[in-house]
Amino acid sequence: MDEADAIRDFLGDRPEAQQLREWRETLERRLTSLQAEQRRGAPLPGLPKQIEQLKRQISALREEEAITEFVEDSVRVTLAMGALDAGMDEE
Repeated sequence: MDEADAIRDFLGDRPEAQQLREWRETLERRLTSLQAEQRRGAPLPGLPKQIEQLKRQISALREEEAITEFVEDSVRVTLAMGALDAGMDEE
């Protein structure tokens, strides 16, 4: 089993860190756009609430991204250690 397959198996249905990062970056761009609208004084009802909601979503995605990245790195290290052990057994 290669590294990508091992990570995919371990994560199951959860998205990979890269996907979470892309989602977070998309929300950050949207937040920047809404904040610019707010600074211009655009009369958009519910804008402050929408901005706060986006901030919470970005924070949650950032946390999930960090956790998932840690898990992915752990799987990589485990695979590398296994390969190292296998190589030492052959000698």
